[in-house]
Formats: sequence, structure tokens, C-alpha cells
Amino acid sequence: MQHVRTSSLYTTIQPFVLSIGVVLSATFFFYPLREVVGIEIIALLYLFPIGINATFWGLKAGLVSALLAFFALNFNFIPPYYTLYVHRTQDVVILIVFLAVTVFISQLVGRLRHSLKLAQAREAEATNLFDFMVKLASLQSEQEILDVLVQQIMHAIGAEQVSASLKLYVEGQNDLLTLSSASPSIGSPTQADNPADMCFSLQINSPSWGEIQIWRPRKPLTEAENRFLQILISQASLALERLCLRKTEIQSKILVESDRLKASLLSSVSHELRTPLATIKAAVSSLNSAKVELDPDSHKELLAMIEEETDHLNLLVSNLLNMSRLEAGALILERSWSRIEEILQSAIERTRIYSAEHQVVTHFPPHLPELYVDYFLIEQVLINLLNNSFKHSPAGSPVEIIVFSPEADQLKVEVRNQSPAIPTEYLDRIFDKFFRLEQQPRGRGTGLGLAICKGIIEAHGGKIWAENREQGIAFVFTLPLHRDVKASEVVQLKEGGF
Repeated sequence: MQHVRTSSLYTTIQPFVLSIGVVLSATFFFYPLREVVGIEIIALLYLFPIGINATFWGLKAGLVSALLAFFALNFNFIPPYYTLYVHRTQDVVILIVFLAVTVFISQLVGRLRHSLKLAQAREAEATNLFDFMVKLASLQSEQEILDVLVQQIMHAIGAEQVSASLKLYVEGQNDLLTLSSASPSIGSPTQADNPADMCFSLQINSPSWGEIQIWRPRKPLTEAENRFLQILISQASLALERLCLRKTEIQSKILVESDRLKASLLSSVSHELRTPLATIKAAVSSLNSAKVELDPDSHKELLAMIEEETDHLNLLVSNLLNMSRLEAGALILERSWSRIEEILQSAIERTRIYSAEHQVVTHFPPHLPELYVDYFLIEQVLINLLNNSFKHSPAGSPVEIIVFSPEADQLKVEVRNQSPAIPTEYLDRIFDKFFRLEQQPRGRGTGLGLAICKGIIEAHGGKIWAENREQGIAFVFTLPLHRDVKASEVVQLKEGGF
């Protein structure tokens, strides 16, 4: 503390000591001119050191220089020498005018210097504030805002230490989330243990609140520093408020989108469930009715209808279960070494009811490598692709399945059909949830089949896409070969594109 006081005293008296030194040095150099030039010239020469002192050390130093020069001029250059007594009236006038002019020059130069320093300070303040606001605009978390605010305050006012704390309200939590940031202490190592010299509050939406603590014991804040500090804190408060509003807006959009998806899912599922259930109920009622006499062929037809609609319900439930797993963000892959030929034959067998009007043609090269995949999920992908092809292809048209290995590390599967071409801009969107082409009849379907295919294939590390061909379209997907993976793993999937 004694060192701080000594340093402060030296800083205070230094301008006056230097000013006195400059005037005395000028007097020493002017002394030989006493017998050569008149008193008027020497008085004019004294204006230079006075102007220099006022320019470099301010108004007070300039006034001290003017007063000292007044006495030096009288004492050394006006007869009788080495006294303050003046004989001639003209010398009195010269001294009075000299004192008035030097005081005026000191005030003028001092004010100009003060205005220059003020302009430079405001320019620096505006630059620092602009840089601070640019930084705030790019920050994405409350912790980053606190860190930048602490650094900016340290730089702006030269504090020994700055600490910021924030109690943040998080929806769904009972306790406020506590965030804090503190600068390294450049003063006493135990400075932070002492009470802060200044405290400011961060104005945020209730019930969140924040506090800024500043340690600067050497001197209080100037008016300009206090104003700039208030601006920094208010801008940080606004940034925190904007961040909270942005998070609230994002959460609201997520809730709205979630409600929309739920409504779409319920609408699609209710229709999909109602149709097969009504068919099954009608068929069972006919079989149980004593009033309806059925021949063997009709009896067999009703049983086949029940089996078909039951398979349709089973497919729908499988898709819904897979979608719920994907939406939950985790899909468990029960991997095993499997042959693609066996998976494909099983998928064709399970879709035989829907393929009555189509011929399924398969192309397999010999010696295809085995896949390390989830057998039932890949089967579900093929079932969905086949059902989509049967649904949108003309009756009697073939559906081709081509399997080959274009590269050593992947297997490629193409499901080709003769359905109408898809506009280029929709080739990627058909794999989105609930997406339907407007020009195609809605028919039966939830709009989830292709989205589930994409989620399952990407969970296996593969890719899936659609291509327009000369006659129809092709669904293409790839699966990796020879991957060293665990037999069971959890795959996190992204929202909106899986």
C-alpha cells in the first residue's frame, strides 16, 4: 500500500517538476541574450516552453509555467536585475501583458489537449465497445458471454480482478443453474478473499439473475469508466436475454414440430389401422355368421383376406416400433453374419401377398460375401422397398432386385420398378418422414417406410438413395463389408434426416 501511495504522489507532482525544469532550462539559455535583444523578444521566447508544458502536461502545468516565467522574466531580464522591483511603466505593461498572454495560451493549449485526450478516449471506447458487441454476436452459450465480459472489464478499467456469476433458470429443473467466470488476480494473491470494491447486477429475465464483482482498491472509477462499464454490462445482459429468447424460440419450434408430427402420425396410423381392422372384422363376422352360407372357395378367400390384412398390420406395427426407436435417438443393432440372398428371399416370401400382380426377378453374382448386419432390420428395409414398388408400379410390371459388390469394402443392392419418375428436387425428400408426392394417389401408407429404410441403412454405416431410370425408378442402398464391430451397438441418429 505504501508503494501505491508513493507511485500515486510521483505521478501527481511529475508534470509540475518537469514544467519547472523546462522553464529554468529556458531561462538559462535565454540569459546570454539579455544584453543583445530587448525584453519584448525574451518575453516572446518564453511562450515556447510554456506552450510545450501545456501541450505535454496539461493546463495546470501550463499555468505553473506561466507564473514561473513571469517571475523569471522580471527577476532576470528587467532592470534592476535580480529583484522583483520594476522602475519603468512600459516594463510593468510588458509583464502584465506577458502574464495574461501566457495564461491564455496555457488555457487554450490545455483545453485543446484535454479535448484531444477526450476524443481519443471516446474513440478507444467506441472501438472496444464495437469489438465487444461483435464478440457477443457470435457467442452461443451463457458461459462464453461471462468469460468475454470478464476479459473486457479487466481490459477496460485495469481492475486487479473481476468475477462474474450467473444463476440461470432452466425449464424443468427446480434449482437454478450456476455459471461463473473469474479473471486471474494481478494484485494480492488473496485479493479475491476480500470484499469486492464494486458490485454490479446483470439484468436478466426473472427468475434468472447475475452479479459482477470488481476489485480495484487503488482508485475509484472515473465518470467515463463507470459509464463505459455500465454499457458493457447492459450489452452483456441483452446478449444473455437474446440467448434465452433464442433457446425458448427453438424449444417452441421443436414442440410445434413435434405436435405436427404426432398429428400426422396419428392421422396416418388411424387410417392404416382402421382399414385392415374393418376388413378383418367383416371377414370374421361372415365366417361366424350362421345366416351366411359359404362354399369352400369363399371360406378360403375370407381366410386369405384375414391373413393378408394381418400381415399388413404386422408390417405397420413393425414400422411404428422402428420409428419409435429412431425417434428416441437409439437403435440397437443385433448384428450377426448373414447372407444377403437369405435375407432377400425371406423378404420376398413375406411380401408374396402384395406381389400377386408383379413378378419379382433377382440377380445374384456367385460367391457374395456375408454381411455383418441386423438380419431382421435389413429384411424390414427390403420389405418396405418391395411394398413401395408394388404399390406404385403398374399391374403386371416386373420388379427387379440386383445385388453386386462394386468395391471390395461394400455391397450394393438395387430395387428397380416401373413406377412414375420422381421430380429431381424430390429424390432426397422422399426419405423424409410423412413426405408424399402430390401427384401420386395417397392410397395406403403412413409415409414412414422410406424414412425407416434410411434410418436403418445409415445405422449400419451405409447409404440409401433413389434414382430415376428410363423406365421407372430404382431404390439403391449400400452396406459395408468386413467391418470390425461389436455384435450389439447403440447408434445415435440425427433429427430430420436420421
